[in-house]
Amino acid sequence: MIVLLTSGCAKQSENNNIHIGTGGTGGTYFAYGNALKDIAEQESDIDMSIQISAGSAANLRLLENNIVDMAIVQNDTLTDAYNGKGEFEGNPLKITKAVAGLYTESYQIVVNKKLKLNSVEDLNGLRVSVGEEGSGVLKNAKNILRAYGMTIDDIDVRYLSFEDAANALKNGEIDAFFVTASAPTKAVSDLADSNVAIDILSLDDRAIRFLQNSYSGYSVTTIKKGTYKGINRDITTVGVMAVLVANSNMSSNNIETVLNLIKSHQDSFNKISGNNVNVFDESTLNNIDVPLHKAASAWYSDNGITGVKAEVKADTVSRKTLNLDMYQTVAVAVLALFIGVLLKEKIKFLTTFCIPAPVVGGMIFAIIFCALYAFGIMEINFDETLRNVCMVMFFTSVGFQANMKVLKSGGKGTFIFLALVLVLIISQNFVAVGLSKILGINPLIGMCTGSISMIGGHGTAGAFGPLLEDMNVDGATTLATAAATFGLVAGSLMGGPLANGLIRKKNLLDTAVYEDDSMLVEEEIKHRREVSMYAPAVYQLTLAMGIGTIISFVLSKTGMTFPIYIGSMIVAAVMRNISEYTDGFRIHMGEINDLGSICLSLFLGVAMITLKLWQLAALALPLFILLAGQVVLMYIFARFIVFKCMRSDYDAAVLAAGTCGFGMGATPNAMANMQAVTEKYLPSVKAFLLIPIVGSMFADFLNSLTITFFINFLG
Repeated sequence: MIVLLTSGCAKQSENNNIHIGTGGTGGTYFAYGNALKDIAEQESDIDMSIQISAGSAANLRLLENNIVDMAIVQNDTLTDAYNGKGEFEGNPLKITKAVAGLYTESYQIVVNKKLKLNSVEDLNGLRVSVGEEGSGVLKNAKNILRAYGMTIDDIDVRYLSFEDAANALKNGEIDAFFVTASAPTKAVSDLADSNVAIDILSLDDRAIRFLQNSYSGYSVTTIKKGTYKGINRDITTVGVMAVLVANSNMSSNNIETVLNLIKSHQDSFNKISGNNVNVFDESTLNNIDVPLHKAASAWYSDNGITGVKAEVKADTVSRKTLNLDMYQTVAVAVLALFIGVLLKEKIKFLTTFCIPAPVVGGMIFAIIFCALYAFGIMEINFDETLRNVCMVMFFTSVGFQANMKVLKSGGKGTFIFLALVLVLIISQNFVAVGLSKILGINPLIGMCTGSISMIGGHGTAGAFGPLLEDMNVDGATTLATAAATFGLVAGSLMGGPLANGLIRKKNLLDTAVYEDDSMLVEEEIKHRREVSMYAPAVYQLTLAMGIGTIISFVLSKTGMTFPIYIGSMIVAAVMRNISEYTDGFRIHMGEINDLGSICLSLFLGVAMITLKLWQLAALALPLFILLAGQVVLMYIFARFIVFKCMRSDYDAAVLAAGTCGFGMGATPNAMANMQAVTEKYLPSVKAFLLIPIVGSMFADFLNSLTITFFINFLG
């Protein structure tokens, strides 16, 4: 027991030994760390040792594993790690706290001058080092290439430290290398001073805008001419702050000593970093999104630096952390599902508006977890690995719904209604982006209230939310989920009254006609379940998912951003239609639908319990305006476009009610809307045929493709 307790606890740096993670010997991290080490040993009783590493991401892992006590890291990598994004997906920082912002690092793309390269695009096919694996440089290189529509697959990639890359360029082994460090950087200076003809590429305005809009912490910087031998013009690029971080258990005395040393020798450190950043300016600290070490917060307060923004101030409350693995996370999601089912049986409102059980129970858990966090009691970290598995399996089951034979059987009206739905999807995104521009917020935030959450509902919100968060839209999943919940209620409230008003005002009962429902019956027969067929259904889903990864890989080569399930969805649709038109094999649709529903419930459960509700506060007013815009759009579209284009008759009125249901919520809401209307008046076979075909089989498919286009266009 003693051994377990000892190994499980973070080591306490109460002694005066500090092990600091830096970088390669040719970079500024190493030079800065060495200077701090020398000063500390001369002017304090701290015994500091240097850890050479691959860079920022590696340093953070070393710190989280208690191998180093302090480290220097890039601010953008630090922010991603704190939020559990990128390389730290599902594993956010737990014990790393900020101490100080040190200096601005510039992105430098050093190239062989003899090649006469003018743009990043000219690197295509060349031998290029993108930094060591596990470094922040690699992340930055990927971002810059993406700004030019490229990936590392477009270059002959090498993973070298600054010093090794400089030697490789000198020896003709590579053509260019990426550096993220303060200028001048020792490795680059040594290379230029050895009479090797080098050049540094400037970034164009479009690329700089892309980087600043897509990623946090980037600022425009200029490398002045003469910084390196042979560079006779100013270089325009972007930069990111270098941040000193520490283990949260590091002693207050050591933190205070280090800050005092940096303050008293700031001029010397500025000479090493090559820029004159005021380390102890409030604006410098406000660029850091990670909470300060409690001793650092106290030090800044004692030194009159009190205007630091709230989210950067130290977490002075002693909050316990509970880490749940992927199995425990799913277990909590299932518990939320059971609670949701129980509440739906007890509360009529939830059933009336077709609120999914995982949303009901998951929201309760999210509120509880939010309260635990807000009151400093506990922070719960979840492993969301199985969420993605469930998401891909659900959307693969959606792909199997795409039956072109049924689509054709619906006749001309089906294709008209399908076209209308596509117009609605595009319109919802245009409204979201347009209102975002008016409100002065990131259009990708607006996308959270567009077709992602309206046509898409909770499933698509949970799928695209993390994708937007990877594009630095903080809280995207929470925003999209909140919007989807609003849409369920608004669509249900709007549909019935709209159809009722049209029927009464225009005497539409006179236009009601009987229609053949044989296709509905035939399609329902295909959905009959057999216990023995669930295993083959699992195999078909798994096969589509496996082949789909190849399709997704090919699509990723286009440079566009696609959801991870898109390949599987396409393969499933192809398999379904081959089955329908050849009769060579049977797709077990009933069983696949059941499995998809189970996966959707688990996926939604995990997505809901992991929501960070506190992220909604800052966007309360914009969110209200964005959602109000969607309500107005939905009413106008259903009343004046769907009703008119679908022949302005009784069936069209029922269809308008259904469109409100799945256009702002989900197909079950649409069916509930139409059922409420037809129970009061007359049946509408046409409406009950078109809504399931388009709403269940094709809307999600078209929506995913449209959202992907908008995200890539805005990105």
